Amino acid sequence: MQALDELGAPKGSELRLPGTAAPIAFGMMEGMAIFMNGTDLPAETYARSDINKTISGLRAALGQTEALQGYWEGSRETALYFYGSSFAAMQAAVADYIQSDPLCARCRIEQIA
Repeated sequence: MQALDELGAPKGSELRLPGTAAPIAFGMMEGMAIFMNGTDLPAETYARSDINKTISGLRAALGQTEALQGYWEGSRETALYFYGSSFAAMQAAVADYIQSDPLCARCRIEQIA
């Protein structure tokens, strides 16, 4: 579990061992999902925007300690998953960037770990 913590296991992770009554909790990283609106922005916003530039801008706002760990693409939105030591700090760090990037309009942010 120590190795998994060092590799960035999210809070709420559990280890279930055969023959034990309860799972063993571990994980230290907090998760932030940014759900990008994929249907309700003006068509010109989607045409002029590049999700890769948005991801680069979010990464720059977060700095070196937080990292994009994955994404999910749905029919109405795309989720970007970032992990770091503090959800509140990550949310505060991206606030100005989100206000400046038209592709982030109408996005929502949720804590996922």
